[in-house]
Amino acid sequence: MSVTTKDSGKKWIQTSVAVASGLVVYVLISFFMQMGEWFELESKISSYVAISQVLAVLLGAGFFTYLMKNNITRSFLEEVYQEGSKVIWPDKNETVKHTIGIMIGVTIVGILLSVFDITATWLLSLVN
Repeated sequence: MSVTTKDSGKKWIQTSVAVASGLVVYVLISFFMQMGEWFELESKISSYVAISQVLAVLLGAGFFTYLMKNNITRSFLEEVYQEGSKVIWPDKNETVKHTIGIMIGVTIVGILLSVFDITATWLLSLVN
């Protein structure tokens, strides 16, 4: 079990918010490109691609700034980090055991459903 400090919590929160902001930028760029294709904005507005990418980056930076400056959001993310640091993660042996158990269970259920399907198909073929 590792000991976490308040500074490492801030780093993880900032990193998570930065990754989320990067995803927002990606989605916005994709959205602006799709809008450009639908409405043929690339032919109507010179340097539409550059403008849309700059706008997406600015909106992503605004998203990051808003989340980091908002006290409610920041305190919520700090509480999430604190609760997440209390989690006791399973070791490798437990993970392997659980994974094998789930694979066996899924296989058994799959076989049972296959038998049911084959039986139902056979019974329905007798009706015809």
